[in-house]
Parts: sequence; C-alpha cells; structure tokens
Amino acid sequence: MIRLEPRNPYDPLRPIPIEPRPGPFRPPREYPVGQEELGRMLKEILDKLTLIENRLKTIEEHLKSR
Repeated sequence: MIRLEPRNPYDPLRPIPIEPRPGPFRPPREYPVGQEELGRMLKEILDKLTLIENRLKTIEEHLKSR
C-alpha cells in the first residue's frame, strides 16, 4: 500500500519549482541558410537602410529650408 503525503497549502516563501520555459527563438541549427540566401538577405537589409537614410536626408533638407 502506497501512502501519499498530504499536499501542503501554497507557501509564498517556498514556491513550487517551475520548469524553465523554452526561449522564443529556435536554435540556429533549425534555420539552415545558404551563403546565397544570406547574401540576398543582407542586400535587402542594406537596401532598406539606404532607403531610410535617403528619406531622413530629404526630411532634414526640408526642415533646413524652413
């Protein structure tokens, strides 16, 4: 006969251990990216940053002319 010990009420000074939650990102090995795709992604990022820079320059020039 197995006897189970009665469960103690919740004690805030001794909380129940919690399992660590998985991180929001997958490990890098689950994202196989080839060199060509990596180059394409970096080019796309550079193009977007260049576009943002040009827009900021246009706004800066517009504000200077006021």
